[in-house]
Amino acid sequence: ARIVLARASRPVIRASVRRGAASRRHVCDGPRPVFARSGPNGEGEASREQPQEGEEEAGTSFQTPRQPKRKAESTDAVSTFLTRRFGLAGGLAWVGVLAFGVISEQVKTRLEVKREFETTVEVGEGAKTITTGTGLSYKDVKVGGGQQPRRGDLVVVQYKAQVEGSDQAFEDTRKSTKAGAAFVFGSRPLPPGLPVGFEEALSTMRTGGKRIALVPPELGFGADPEFVTSKLRKGETVEIPANSRLTYEIELKRVSIPPS
Repeated sequence: ARIVLARASRPVIRASVRRGAASRRHVCDGPRPVFARSGPNGEGEASREQPQEGEEEAGTSFQTPRQPKRKAESTDAVSTFLTRRFGLAGGLAWVGVLAFGVISEQVKTRLEVKREFETTVEVGEGAKTITTGTGLSYKDVKVGGGQQPRRGDLVVVQYKAQVEGSDQAFEDTRKSTKAGAAFVFGSRPLPPGLPVGFEEALSTMRTGGKRIALVPPELGFGADPEFVTSKLRKGETVEIPANSRLTYEIELKRVSIPPS
């Protein structure tokens, strides 16, 4: 009876031994299990499932992709090219050229101002009255020694305007603004309160000059009344009678190239 019982329990013991051996061979390695499989010779060898594309292996740290370093670029294409081609010395040389240009321009401007001041001539009471073919009359109180305005130039003027025979000016930029009136010479429309006769009187002046011009109605506001907003009178509207002759006292302060 003992021998029969022992023989009957052998399959059960063998099955339990096999399950125990299989459980020992089942090892976890991170998130991916390791299974034992039989090799070609029947020996057990470990096989691990390979991670899918885009997945991280267990135990590895996530690394942020490095951002490419930004390169300092100059806004000046010439200096950028010279710096890349010849290094820092090339860029510094170009900066020196630019600095020399700025300084020379300032020196030129100061020389022009100096020459203008030296060549300006005070005429005074002995000034002669000149009448043009259009009927414009003017006399120079001071003859400037600077530039003469051309079409497209930016001019800065100080002027006083009044109707002939009136003792009250309807505009005087020397009192209303210290900077003067600026406009592009030859452009249209003209600034308010300035007729074509004013532009004609200004056309033969030079920087630093002062002129008194008498503008006829044909070069002024014509045969109809004109309403002008006066800065001198704090925005008050002034009526210029029809067929009025206008007197302008003009000082040409500056002539320059307009900003692009």
